[in-house]
Amino acid sequence: MTIASCIWIGVEYLATDVAVAALRQHRRSRQVFCGRLAVADDLRRAVNEQPSAPRADGLEPEWHDADAGTIIGGGLLSDLLRQRRPVEEVVLVLPPWDAPHHCGAIEALASPLAVSLEVPLEVPLEVTLDHARGFIERVAIGAAAAKAVMSAPASRGMTILSQPTTAGTALGAGLQALTETWVRIERPRWQQQRLQLNVMQPEAWLSERAETTP
Repeated sequence: MTIASCIWIGVEYLATDVAVAALRQHRRSRQVFCGRLAVADDLRRAVNEQPSAPRADGLEPEWHDADAGTIIGGGLLSDLLRQRRPVEEVVLVLPPWDAPHHCGAIEALASPLAVSLEVPLEVPLEVTLDHARGFIERVAIGAAAAKAVMSAPASRGMTILSQPTTAGTALGAGLQALTETWVRIERPRWQQQRLQLNVMQPEAWLSERAETTP
């Protein structure tokens, strides 16, 4: 019997406690974690050290360095999903809604000269644009790759896990609204193939899986 896979995309944004708890909800599935592994060492170590993590019959957790926010990473993910069929579920972990601060720029703006001139601590435009572009590409590429390899009844569908913190900027609020609107409009097309498409916070996702997993 072929083992179904649960594909995680964007593990660099996945909280360690959520990953460990989620692993227990998919004991009979192959867990495939994808993302920028260079910044996910602690997560990887915590998951691999779990005594409840699957260790036999090809169920050891897999780790793949693939960034869904880039075209190259998206291509790697598409190939990986095809190789790991059947796919039970794809979980896309979103970055924070707001663009990250560029450390170098913040240090420069926080200098005594900047403070004396009352320069506001704002995110540089190039960081904002890169965040918005990568965010949208992450959703579009992840969904396209997932839908291409999924089929009912073997597949559940895709869940987009949002960060628990709310947006604090206009850009973040816009990306949040865009994601929620895209899911609402796209969901009927997935339902036609008897697949689910949802955007949820991690706690709600874990609660739902706990209720449906025997």
